[in-house]
Amino acid sequence: MTEAFNQNQLQVGQLVRSRAGRDLGCYYLVYKLEKPRKKSGAVQVWLVDGRGRTTVNPKLKNPRHLQRTRLVATEFAARVKAGKCTPEDIRAAMNMLLADERAVLQKNPDEEALANVES
Repeated sequence: MTEAFNQNQLQVGQLVRSRAGRDLGCYYLVYKLEKPRKKSGAVQVWLVDGRGRTTVNPKLKNPRHLQRTRLVATEFAARVKAGKCTPEDIRAAMNMLLADERAVLQKNPDEEALANVES
């Protein structure tokens, strides 16, 4: 369910953590990437969590305000691409990835999983 990815780019199904805003510290899955609307050149990221933020109401976030992880839900990405993604799929993918994230944190409590997280 997880795979390696290009460290410089976000991709659909990637687990991310909010670094700014009132949702600071919350985990999300990348649902969609959009070309920039403004001249700034930054890609816009649509996020889901399966509870308050589903595919019907995704959250728009600037990628500078996200902390990327190396965990990617490939099955979730395939379901998004097929257009058959439900809130249950989102929650299942997030639970699996968050369990992986917690396992890394338990192995390296001093490093706080810096090997697993990209800024």
